[in-house]
Amino acid sequence: MRNIQLPGSVQMRTFYVMVFLTIFIGQCHSQFRPPHVEITDTDTVGHTFISGDSNMISLSGTLNPFFEKLMAQRTGGGKKISIVHIGDSHILGNLLTREVRSRMQREFGDAGRGFVFPYKLAGTNGPGDYLAETNCRWTGSSCQRNLAAETSYGISGFRLETGSSNGELTIRLRDTTTSETKLFSKLTVFQIKDPENYELDVRDVSSAQTAQLYLEDDYSRSYYFDKPVAQATVSARKTDGIQSRMVIDGISLENELSGVIYHSIGVNGAKYMDFARARYFARQVAALEPDLIIFSFGTNEGQGNTPAEYLLFTMNTLINKVKEHSPAAQIMLTTPADSYLRGKGFNPYLSDISRNIRQFASEKGYALWDLYQITGGEKSAAAWKSGGLMSSDSVHYSKAGYAVQGKLLYQSIIRAYNAFAESKQ
Repeated sequence: MRNIQLPGSVQMRTFYVMVFLTIFIGQCHSQFRPPHVEITDTDTVGHTFISGDSNMISLSGTLNPFFEKLMAQRTGGGKKISIVHIGDSHILGNLLTREVRSRMQREFGDAGRGFVFPYKLAGTNGPGDYLAETNCRWTGSSCQRNLAAETSYGISGFRLETGSSNGELTIRLRDTTTSETKLFSKLTVFQIKDPENYELDVRDVSSAQTAQLYLEDDYSRSYYFDKPVAQATVSARKTDGIQSRMVIDGISLENELSGVIYHSIGVNGAKYMDFARARYFARQVAALEPDLIIFSFGTNEGQGNTPAEYLLFTMNTLINKVKEHSPAAQIMLTTPADSYLRGKGFNPYLSDISRNIRQFASEKGYALWDLYQITGGEKSAAAWKSGGLMSSDSVHYSKAGYAVQGKLLYQSIIRAYNAFAESKQ
């Protein structure tokens, strides 16, 4: 990225940053604490069909650089840890990932919400902890629906476009379930540089601020507000006759505190290969500076008899592309939980899919969280369904079901982290 000269008073911006830190330092509990993290009663699940003892990460030693940074942040502060969790609809809804995010930020500090996308404007479901508003009509599509050998999608796996030269998109960090509002001071717009794209302005009407463009390259633009805000409006600005559209690949929201930022990225129906075919995906993910990348696919590959060779090929293709642009990131794979096959009975393919993912992780030396085995393995979906933890389609899980899975993932990360911390004492 190239630097942009900041207009205005740098001293005033520094003053507001210090005010922001003073207000929120009481919420940043991660600094100067013992390295060990206690798993509390609120982090556990009480279902007997879940194998709690096996809720461990295989090859967790491969994540030691990630754990090292976590421990440094917890005991001394000053670190920003970026986790990028990529998957299908189970990740898109943010029900699983919000459980992990909130707990990781509770123990290591809150560095911001992370990646967001106005999914409803693209005609699909999305998370409930932020709102998206607009003054114009948008068209949207996803990488899962485009079967070309290579597609033009980026970090979200979606593409949102408007031709309105006065188009605006407002993102507001207000949780619709808890009415909690959070603040941010940095906004990154992911957009492929193209002479046909309008220029962008970023502002907050409520605080009468215009954000300052700080960094930009061919894939994204980062803006800073002098004072923290709860919402931001991205506006089109036509400066050239050739410009005819505003395209958004995604947005990332951060604050200026140290801690964990947990990005969740998902597409309904997605498979490994859908993201591998997205030309700009890996390049834009690199802008998130990930320390850990989690891949959660397999459910949709398991909706048919996907040959093992093809599954391994698609996994290798996507992961290699991501690592090419994020070589310092650690990798963790997950297996899919059991489910039914289009509501017509137990899915006979998921056992093989999970075994192939386990084999791939072992051969490549990647960490693995085996959700399939932890949650009961073959035909375990019956217990989840009878417990009210699956949705009516018997493929997806209920809010409560995803919350259980999120707690399990958090537990596994903390168990591995605690083992690392103890080895350093």
